[in-house]
Amino acid sequence: MVGIKYGFYDRLTADFPSQIIVDVTENCNYACAHCPHANFAQSSVFTGAQLSLSLHNQMIDEVKAYGRACTQQIRYTANGEPLLHPQIFDMLEYSVNNSGTFVSLTTNGSLLNERNCDKLLNININLIDVSLDANSKETYEKIRINGDFDRVKENVLNLINIKKERKAATKIVVSFVVQPLNLHEAKQFEEYWYSQGVDYVVMRKLHTAAGANHMHISDNDEQRKPCIYPWERIVLSAKGELGFCPNSWEGKSTICQYDEKNSIHKLWKSDIYAQLRNEHLNNQFQSGHVCTNCEDWKAMNWPGAGRGYGDMIKDFRNE
Repeated sequence: MVGIKYGFYDRLTADFPSQIIVDVTENCNYACAHCPHANFAQSSVFTGAQLSLSLHNQMIDEVKAYGRACTQQIRYTANGEPLLHPQIFDMLEYSVNNSGTFVSLTTNGSLLNERNCDKLLNININLIDVSLDANSKETYEKIRINGDFDRVKENVLNLINIKKERKAATKIVVSFVVQPLNLHEAKQFEEYWYSQGVDYVVMRKLHTAAGANHMHISDNDEQRKPCIYPWERIVLSAKGELGFCPNSWEGKSTICQYDEKNSIHKLWKSDIYAQLRNEHLNNQFQSGHVCTNCEDWKAMNWPGAGRGYGDMIKDFRNE
């Protein structure tokens, strides 16, 4: 990309990650067509882990101490459905009240009943992102397996109405992973949900989940560019481990257990991350590295080189 110098600039800082991905549970009640969870749940890596509240709060305290000027977002998402965690509302409340930064939740919407909508809005969470991926019941059932299209749609519409009634500041976002099964509905999806009053419609590019999903992103032969993740984010997994990639489902991006010795701010400035960034800049990876054959860099945009999720968050923060 002409004019782009890869590294730390704009929202990307060398002091602390601009985005913290929090994977609170390995459990999910869906088996989506584009998601590796169904295979993950049958693998030896899967344990059904749930992030402990104490370790979660330790992470929030670290963001407050070291990341307030750097971290643009704490994002509750990744390998499971966050609302299945029995202490998710305690986690979100602690995060909103103590982190000093923007807090978002990504959910499949199946558990967004009126009671849970009330809880989320009472917490004053900054953003709720509902993954839908379809504009019709027929397409939804092909993609979001085990999901109930009518119920989830009703849940989201109800959430929008409750937000309006309360004049709540929480942003409501719906997302659509563009793939062969739903491409014909993309335009209608976007038009419909904007007409219903959502704050943003995210049209996501399909990821391979670091190669676990064999759907093609692109057949073009564009020159490989560095993945933005080593400069943007860090992942706290449900097992309490720190890793560099939320797309890796087999634990291949795990670096260490999160504890006082292995903190986020130390790891971010460590030789491990420096080496990872150099490997991406030079497109030279150690043998067997999870990034070697990954194509997910094709689906990502660096600041100033196309709009990404981080740009949406930046706009919301600046309102």
